[in-house]
Amino acid sequence: MFSSPAAKKLAVLLLAALAISSANALPPVRVEQILSAPPDISKTTHNEALARAIIQLFNEDQAFLADLEKAKLDPAFQQTQKSYVERSGVQDHNPNFYDSAVYALWARMPDAPELVQRYARFRKSTDAHVQSIVAGDGWPRRVAVGDEAAADFFFLFGHADDDNAWRVSQLPTIKRVFREDHLNPRLYAHMCDRLANVAGKPQIYGSVMGPGATPGTAKLYWPLIDNMAAADDRRAQIGLPSIEDDLERFRQGANIGPYMTPITKGKDWSIADVYGAP
Repeated sequence: MFSSPAAKKLAVLLLAALAISSANALPPVRVEQILSAPPDISKTTHNEALARAIIQLFNEDQAFLADLEKAKLDPAFQQTQKSYVERSGVQDHNPNFYDSAVYALWARMPDAPELVQRYARFRKSTDAHVQSIVAGDGWPRRVAVGDEAAADFFFLFGHADDDNAWRVSQLPTIKRVFREDHLNPRLYAHMCDRLANVAGKPQIYGSVMGPGATPGTAKLYWPLIDNMAAADDRRAQIGLPSIEDDLERFRQGANIGPYMTPITKGKDWSIADVYGAP
């Protein structure tokens, strides 16, 4: 069904409950090893090692998310998770991207499940790795680490909700990479909107949307900074269809795909979509 191994890997984002087999994991390559490599290491070798590290972190990230989705099938786990959502109070200003804060709070409890504890440690460590990569190498670009690792890095950055202030500081860099690496404008728009949402601020492009509570309905999940007409102008400037066009796709039964893109059921999604037109 998918055109390449990379497409198979990234398609996990469309099926949150799909586990990634540990047999497919890459050889361990930690970011600390790369950043402390001898100064005479060739740039090519360094970039290859960095690409492997990013891909491995992405695989681990996706495996954890899949395991957590499976854990939620247990009513007891689901109920306890909901109780920590309420305790955290994060939904008051961010009802969409609060998992990191919730699991971090839950993990501090003596009776927290081992999966929750491991995920909280992984999230904290991986988000620190993301920052260390940017600090040591700059933003990983396609020409340096390849399309797959460059795409994976965006997803890792997108999941780093626990240090949103740092992510906001990277917006000028993201805008430049969007233009120069020819990113899908949906990824760029959603990154901007997600960071605004986590900060409790209105979204800019209206990408935080999806199906409504009843079949045949759709809605924005977070308010706009102004109005739909102004948002549509901004969307057009970067190559996106109107908000209403996307809402209609959700009304017609589209699922929420990567970076909350409306994906028609049965449609393949591959790494090429990270860099192609919406």
